[in-house]
Amino acid sequence: MNVSEVKLSFSSLKAFSKSPAHWVQYKRREYKGSAAMRRGWLAHLLTLEPQKRLEIEILDVATRANKQFKAALEELGENGVFTRKEYNEALNLAERVLEHPLASELIRGAEKLEEHVHFSLDGVAFHGFADVVGKDYIADLKITDNEPRKIQRWVLDNLYHMQLALYGYSKFNSKADIKHYLITVDPNPPHGVIVYELDIKMIQDGFNRAKLEVGMFKDWYRSWDGVSQPRSYDYYEPLNRPMVLELPTWYK
Repeated sequence: MNVSEVKLSFSSLKAFSKSPAHWVQYKRREYKGSAAMRRGWLAHLLTLEPQKRLEIEILDVATRANKQFKAALEELGENGVFTRKEYNEALNLAERVLEHPLASELIRGAEKLEEHVHFSLDGVAFHGFADVVGKDYIADLKITDNEPRKIQRWVLDNLYHMQLALYGYSKFNSKADIKHYLITVDPNPPHGVIVYELDIKMIQDGFNRAKLEVGMFKDWYRSWDGVSQPRSYDYYEPLNRPMVLELPTWYK
């Protein structure tokens, strides 16, 4: 397969970081959106693009299993209709973010919100949506348990430092004086909002990880026939031998 024919996103590269099988599943859309994903999507819209509220329908029904809701879902699609409860929960999160002084300053002072960016990394085309693009900063909104002692591991496990690095690269070509922020809001009461700034070493690690994954993707994609389904983790697993599980370095 020719890599010039494919366009990646952060989400698809993140899927590939698990295994080629996960990437194929992602590209074939073989997954269903969860309640948390719907809430996150709607909270993003109400925070960053509130004018689009008029494009969605809110139904006063008890559950999504309601016949009226199912009919609207069939007509309007997954992101076209929400229950009143779903809407109120997402609106509450959006209001909490905009009430936070620094988060509000970053959002209201941005030059672009939800900007569709297009760029290339090591010969592979990318696109994505950068939540908040300022004159000298970039920020992403996340709905998550944002307790400080947990957030570092969460960012690394989910490669969000790679996401910010990619979007920063797309807009500012990795200039060292650019700030990279995560605007986080806890979906659980009391819905605390914390703005985190990722330091330059973390962003550089994210960018290096992106280049590593792109290199691995190119090697695999060239040998893929475009049809067959890879096994889950066969890209990493030794042929006909088990993978060795060792104690982590921090445990030793």
